[in-house]
Amino acid sequence: MRINGSSIDSLRPTPASTPAVQRPAQDITQSPATKPAKSDSVQISDAGRRLNTEQANALNPERVAELRTMVLTGAYNTLDVVDQVARRIMTRGDL
Repeated sequence: MRINGSSIDSLRPTPASTPAVQRPAQDITQSPATKPAKSDSVQISDAGRRLNTEQANALNPERVAELRTMVLTGAYNTLDVVDQVARRIMTRGDL
């Protein structure tokens, strides 16, 4: 920035009195367009992989069909089942 008509120009150092600034070679040779882009990565633990496999196995189509049949035939329409569900809801805090 240059301001004309001011005494500020006299405060600026002249190029001869300014020490040379040395930049690292990589800054000079690499432009921002050629610098490698940062990328995100994810590492999944063995426990996470096991959990994923267990969940996939738990929801297989045969099991879903079996549970559907049990619900439709009234297998879960008992006071014992209602009591168990209510207790689990209360202990987990799902309300």
